[in-house]
Order: sequence, then C-alpha cells, then structure tokens
Amino acid sequence: MIKDDELIVVRNRNNGWTGYTLPDSNVRRSFAPEEEKKIPYGELRSLQYAPGGDYILKNLLIVENKYALEQLNMTVEPEYFYTEKDIRDILFKSDNMDAFLDFLDYATDGAIEIATNIAVKERVPDSRKREALSKRSGLNIDNAIKVNEIMDTEDEKKDEEKPKERRVKTEESDKPKRRTEAPKVEPTSTGSGSKYKIVSVKE
Repeated sequence: MIKDDELIVVRNRNNGWTGYTLPDSNVRRSFAPEEEKKIPYGELRSLQYAPGGDYILKNLLIVENKYALEQLNMTVEPEYFYTEKDIRDILFKSDNMDAFLDFLDYATDGAIEIATNIAVKERVPDSRKREALSKRSGLNIDNAIKVNEIMDTEDEKKDEEKPKERRVKTEESDKPKRRTEAPKVEPTSTGSGSKYKIVSVKE
C-alpha cells in the first residue's frame, strides 16, 4: 500500500497550463507545459474525488507510477503514458496506420490536443493521418494548415515592405536629420569677420 505522504511523480501532458485547487487541504497547484512535480499520494486521492479531478488525472496529467494508478483504480491504456516525442514519432515516423488509429481511439484528450497542434504547425505530410485526426479532434487540419500558410505569406510580405536600415551605423547615419529644407545664405562681407545674410527659408 502506498502511504499518503509518499511522493508520486506527476507530469503535465497538456499544451497549456494545468491547475487545480483543493480547498479542504488548502492546496493550490499549477503545472507549466511538460512540467513534472512530486505530489503526495494522498493529494492525488483527494483530487480524484474533487469536481473535475478525475478528468484532470485521466486526460491532462500523467501519474508516473503504476502502483499509484492501481490504488486510484485507474485503468489506463499504453497511450496514457505517451510523451510529446512519442506523439511526434507516430505522426511523422510510423507508417503503421492501424497503430495511429489505435492512438486516436485510446489516447487521452490532452495527447490528442498535442497531436493536433503539432500536425498543424509542422504540417504533417500524411493526408490519411490528417483526415483521421480531424475527425477525432473536431478541427479540420487541412484548413488550419492553409490558414497558417496564408498568415506566413502575409508576414513575409510585411517584412519585405519594411525600409532597409543599416545594422552598423555610419558617420552619416549618426548625424541629425533636418525637419525642413536648409536656409540659403549669402555672405554680406568678406574676410575673417564675415557675416552671413539669410536670403530665403523654405518651410
């Protein structure tokens, strides 16, 4: 039996932050993406019975201890433990479509969210995987990729339209720039004590 004070490694599988509060024990936790924390087993047990806690444990966090999972009566599939690397491998490296479909059927919501984001940002080339993932996630992967391509093209155009600026400043570039045209002046006399007379100023 695992004691309540025994520390269990828990990892956030979600793309964003995952957090929970347990008012009865004055606990407030937040996990950054892919962050790992050591959590007392008793806290996990309390979380399981808190509103929304069971969903968090099954879909957004990974409990990295099979004995703790057994005591929490959590029956999980192998896909429960998938890391982001595992998800990338099944998206880009594996040619086994049946294994990919099993992943879609048995993976947690958090893993599917990660797969969806990767597929859109990195434009997964396999059209069968894009179609199957679209059905599972509810997001049209092909359309999302096209939108990203359009936005990337617009950003490139904006960069091209920007005026070029020197990265290394020259003596000329350091000089102050006039706001108006320089006034035309003529000397009123010659010699060392010359004075100048303003002829015209254009604004």
